[in-house]
Amino acid sequence: MFRKIAAALILAASPAAAQDFDVSTALAENGLAATEARLAGAPQTDANAQFALGAVRFLRGIEKTLQLRHRHNATFAAFGIPVLRLPIPPNPNADPFYPALITDLFAAVAVDMEASRTALGRVAADADVALSIDIAGLWFDINQNGTKDRGEELLATVAAALAQRPGEAGLDGAPESLVIRFDTADVAWLRAYTHLISGVAELVLAFDPTEVVAEVAASVEQMNALRGNGQMDRFSFLRSEEGLVDMIAMVYGAINRVPDAARTRAARGHLLAMVAENREFWKAVALEADNEREWIPNATQRSALGFELPPETGTTWLGILGDAEAVLKGDLLVGHWRVEPGAGVNVAKLLENPVAVDLVTWIHGLGLVEHMERGPLVNPDNLRRFERMFAGDALLFMVWLN
Repeated sequence: MFRKIAAALILAASPAAAQDFDVSTALAENGLAATEARLAGAPQTDANAQFALGAVRFLRGIEKTLQLRHRHNATFAAFGIPVLRLPIPPNPNADPFYPALITDLFAAVAVDMEASRTALGRVAADADVALSIDIAGLWFDINQNGTKDRGEELLATVAAALAQRPGEAGLDGAPESLVIRFDTADVAWLRAYTHLISGVAELVLAFDPTEVVAEVAASVEQMNALRGNGQMDRFSFLRSEEGLVDMIAMVYGAINRVPDAARTRAARGHLLAMVAENREFWKAVALEADNEREWIPNATQRSALGFELPPETGTTWLGILGDAEAVLKGDLLVGHWRVEPGAGVNVAKLLENPVAVDLVTWIHGLGLVEHMERGPLVNPDNLRRFERMFAGDALLFMVWLN
């Protein structure tokens, strides 16, 4: 079962090649950077090549975030944020961490997502895309040595992100081959994913953490000097979790500042675009009559990952997307215990005219009252229906379906 789920959680699948270039083999043997360089010269009218280029640029953008983090031993797994939550191996010869690392990382990945969309935008809506690739051969050059090392496989990275033990499914249990045939509908799926990553990037950049990271680091250095080398004569739980405490201080310090409104508005735009692209994907998938190594199947198809989705998957997921769109547009409000059931928080207005995220005043209501109004609340029924449909695997399928 894990083989199916692990492959499904891959944040993007890299479609195969132009007519005279086997992308699948190139990716397995040469890696993402070399393959991107080769595809960059492909004709812009070649739909297969542009789809491949867009997908490789997507994966290359993810690879660069892993490389930057590995170079500085910046794990960040506890953040749970897309991109940052992916695991990296330890680097015993790491360069020093620097305060602008998170900002640099998300600024770069935003550029890479835009580059991916540029290539995908060259694929006409009526193009006959048919690209096969063995996703078991994909890998990230995390340590930048130019060769595929153990643990750098894409499926292994996914397995580790899911906290799977190697013997269960990840490193030793991953399939030797897992060929997917991507088609025209999958272009919209990948564009949707680029918008999701771009939206996350814009939100992080809106709360640019560079200053507060520097402040926390400087304060830690000062406090360590004050502490000296003496031994404590009592147990301190916080002393044993200093890294976690520092991380919480950085996150809270960053979000408890008024964010850049231009970036929160851009994030909202990307999330709305993600919903729109998802709708295009499901519309195109519903029209497919073939059943050939599908990535995400319709009600009459079977996924090449080895399982069938419940027939109502598309309808239910579109319902969730509709709820998200209504919240992002302000047509539905998010409930708050102070004002339910007659009123709620207008997230659209909050993203258009953002305020600092003060957890105390947000829980109380004081910090959100200017964005509260009377109106209908978003109903969790669609989400509950989806959770019942996939039981304990609901979150995994959400990541796959995007």
